[in-house]
Amino acid sequence: MTRTRNTGIAIAVALTLLAPLVAGTALVIRATSQSPLESAADVAPLIATVERAERYREAQVAIAVETADDFSPVTQASGVVTTLAIDASTEVTTGTVVATVNDANVIAYVSDSPLFRDISRGLTGRDVATAQTLLATLGFYSGPADGKAGPATERAIVAYNKANGYGDKNTVLSLASLTWVGPTPVTVAEPSVAVGDTVAPGDELFATTTSLAAIKVTETPNVPRDAAVELVVGDVTAPYDPGSGRVTQPDAVAAIAAALGTATEGVGTVRLVTAQLVGTVPASAVVSDPTGATCLFPDVTGRAIAVNPLGGTLGTVDLDVSLAGQPVLVNPRDVRTDLTCGAPGS
Repeated sequence: MTRTRNTGIAIAVALTLLAPLVAGTALVIRATSQSPLESAADVAPLIATVERAERYREAQVAIAVETADDFSPVTQASGVVTTLAIDASTEVTTGTVVATVNDANVIAYVSDSPLFRDISRGLTGRDVATAQTLLATLGFYSGPADGKAGPATERAIVAYNKANGYGDKNTVLSLASLTWVGPTPVTVAEPSVAVGDTVAPGDELFATTTSLAAIKVTETPNVPRDAAVELVVGDVTAPYDPGSGRVTQPDAVAAIAAALGTATEGVGTVRLVTAQLVGTVPASAVVSDPTGATCLFPDVTGRAIAVNPLGGTLGTVDLDVSLAGQPVLVNPRDVRTDLTCGAPGS
């Protein structure tokens, strides 16, 4: 008798405990059977404003140290070495007087490629632009490096020749007055000539040491290209020309190489020099419709506002800064029936 009563109590208790679960199951089944709009009927619209933000758009890049091989600059002059202005460890760059031959200066210059002919008025070409850049660096020319040797280039050549012992009215920039040292400045390992030596075109003037030449930059597609950018490696920041693939400014190359320590490869960041002002919204506020258009909405019934996403961070989308302050519906998918961009709100 007691056993039967206890069994009945147990069944009653079990039914009491199961009742909420059954009801809960029914609620879940009912909720999942509702349409998204029906289930969202009680969701309130969330209205915010487009916020203003600063973005230093950036991209990670691979970098590597490049060194210049030993190199021996040569003279194009003929005559006697009357002075030698270099010795071991001398840094040689554009404008360095290497020696004098027949008491006229032999000037070093740095460029991507050497001059292959004397330069005078009327010539055109890339080598003329190289000569113009050289004359500008030395302070004799202030015009554009346009590859056209006109009157201004001729005046600069005359001034250069007068200053370096090649005559007062000489209008020709002679290869004999110059020596090309490569695309970057170099360090003298040892001179190859001495005072009193007779030299001819093609004779070596000095040997160089192996030196830092450039920092190679392997770009990624998201490197900013529409504004001034810089390369950041550790605590070092250097100007960078997008698309060039290299940093060649000597001080910057040395600083970046030092930041890498004993490594010859590493990772850097290319970023905007000046922050870009943008408007920013939660990602949920931005809608793309079946036509591929992208927009946001000011409220539950307002017309769509077409936007062009500029990027963003985790959970946000960046937009044109002109939208800053614009009211924006944060949860349009929950509270709107019309999610068509460019069409009137329903």
